[in-house]
Amino acid sequence: MPERARICLVDDDIFVRDALSLGLSDAGYQVFAAPGAAAGFDIIAHREHIGALITDMNMPGTGGAQFISEARARWPKLPIVAISGAASINGRATADVAAELGANATLLKPFRARQLAELLDRLIEPPTQT
Repeated sequence: MPERARICLVDDDIFVRDALSLGLSDAGYQVFAAPGAAAGFDIIAHREHIGALITDMNMPGTGGAQFISEARARWPKLPIVAISGAASINGRATADVAAELGANATLLKPFRARQLAELLDRLIEPPTQT
C-alpha cells in the first residue's frame, strides 16, 4: 500500500494513542504520536509535511481546545480532527466547540481507526507530483 500523509496524533491516553497509531499505520499513514500538546507542537513544527493533526479534546495541561486554537493560528491550512469521549463540553456539543476553535471535523469515541482514516482521506489533499 502506498504511504499516505504524515499525521500528528495527540492523546494523553496511551491505549487510544497506540490503537489509533496502529490502525492509521495499517491504512498507510505515517503517524507521529504525542502524549500532549507541547510534544504535538514540536512534531508539527519540526517534521516536514505533516498532513493533518488529530487531537483529543480533554487532556491535562494544554487541553485540546486550546491546542486546536493555537494550532489553527500557526498553521491555518492544516486539517485538524478533534476526538473526544464526551458528547458535550460545558453544555455545548463537542463538535460545535471544536469547529468554533478551528477543527475541520470531530469524532466521538468510541470509533474505529478505519473511520478516522476515511475522514483523513477526505480532509487531506493528495501531495502534488513533482
